[in-house]
Amino acid sequence: MKTAAESAVENRYAGYRANGLWTDDRIGDLLPSQAARYPDKELFCFEGRRVTYREFEGWTAAVAADLIRRGIRPGDRVLVQLSNCLEALVLQVAAFRIGAIDVPIVPIYREHELRRILADCRPAAIAVAAEVSSRRPAEEIDALLGELGQEPRAKYVVGGNRDGWDQVTAARPEDVELPEPLPADEPALLLYTSGTTSAPKGALLSSQALFAHMRNFRDALEAGEHTVTLAATPLSHLGGFIAGVIFPAFLGGRSVIMRGWQPDEAVTLIEQERVNLMMGATLFVADLVERYERGLSAGHRLSTYACAGAAIPGALVDRAAGVGISVVRAYGMTETAGVCAIAAAGDPLARRRDWDGRVLSGMEIQAVDDERRVLPPGTSGELRIRGPQLLSGYTDPDLNTQQFDDEGWFYPGDVGRVDTSGWVQMTGRSKDIINRGGEKFSTMDIEIAIASHPDIDSVAITAYPDARLGEAVGAWLVLKSDVTWNGPEYLIAHLEHAKLARQKIPTQWHVVREIPRSVTGKIQKHRLAELDDINS
Repeated sequence: MKTAAESAVENRYAGYRANGLWTDDRIGDLLPSQAARYPDKELFCFEGRRVTYREFEGWTAAVAADLIRRGIRPGDRVLVQLSNCLEALVLQVAAFRIGAIDVPIVPIYREHELRRILADCRPAAIAVAAEVSSRRPAEEIDALLGELGQEPRAKYVVGGNRDGWDQVTAARPEDVELPEPLPADEPALLLYTSGTTSAPKGALLSSQALFAHMRNFRDALEAGEHTVTLAATPLSHLGGFIAGVIFPAFLGGRSVIMRGWQPDEAVTLIEQERVNLMMGATLFVADLVERYERGLSAGHRLSTYACAGAAIPGALVDRAAGVGISVVRAYGMTETAGVCAIAAAGDPLARRRDWDGRVLSGMEIQAVDDERRVLPPGTSGELRIRGPQLLSGYTDPDLNTQQFDDEGWFYPGDVGRVDTSGWVQMTGRSKDIINRGGEKFSTMDIEIAIASHPDIDSVAITAYPDARLGEAVGAWLVLKSDVTWNGPEYLIAHLEHAKLARQKIPTQWHVVREIPRSVTGKIQKHRLAELDDINS
């Protein structure tokens, strides 16, 4: 006999299916089915190269077959850490095709982060670049694999050569039959996201969750075959991958993909390609608004910008409206397969300026008190989320225990409120992370790295406002008694040596006599700004 809790779960799931958010659609079938429907239609343009649905489907099928030939099987993990390039898209979609789990890793991660990710996911296949600036990612990965005792069955290198690594093929091996993609309710995507712990958290997302998000996102934005999306964020980030290929393919639309963010180039591409939708963090739309205000484009301009991942000032929303861009604020995260609340372009400007959107269909967001009791509408408290877009769980069972309750509510660590109309407004974070231009970093991770230097007695890391990135990294240091401060250069070198992602390295440094703590010893970060810098 089912318990009341089990019956409640079944009823909730039945509701997701009844309203069409959950189906048997598999993400691995998306490209083949859409290529059959739109074979000669352009799927995306990348640096002048135009790729049709049929062309992209053929390449992904070839890479999928090559993965099978090398021994990759359903359920295996395929790790892809590449800057924006066609191979970054092909490899991820190929993993879906054969029922493998796609594991995209943002390019900024170096050995410090990758060591933990490799240990957690144990990939059967890896794809990285031969060179990135002064780095040699394939060489770095080889060293880490040796250290961890791992031997992936397939290793691909892009943009160069290295012994033991192969090139991504465009020719399909003969006599290789592709297996079925994973069922819709099984995890197909593994994403690593920062949190309050120093190690990145592995979040597992199913086809059901991904399709539920795309259906909701499409309806909220009134998107369709006419939609042209500009993708400028990393394709190994959920937002970039969705914008670059998955969402356009789902719509039967097309995308324009940039190798990296270049605002002047973006203005030109938007005009030439008639782009009408872009999504991402605050800094992209801020750059566009500044250029439109200077009259950089007299022709077609971006019409809708979905802003999530970083706080956006109300004044910027107003300025965007002044140059013809409807900014729609949104609230979401990796764990909800994207946004779970979003405004519409036609909503009143005051709403779009001050609120983070309406809760999407099937999703539930509540504000609760310290005892997890639901608060009255409009009252600020800890936010909790439930619905068809939610992750299947984390790779770390302890995190599942910590962030889920017995009723299926997920607690992301955000603080905010929900009004009677279902509008959400995030007001802060209870988890201690920094959101730098949409990339989220654990402050603990940075604190541990700095504290490992022998000159440091104690350290606290906080965010500080940054006009372009939303937040930047600030460090508050107490030095050992015999140490003289001569600037942060040697600590920056220390963090470089530790291979910390460069975006995590503080850009503001304060040396103080003491870091304030509570009676239990917890650092009181809200008091740091009150301290005098002893070297100023």
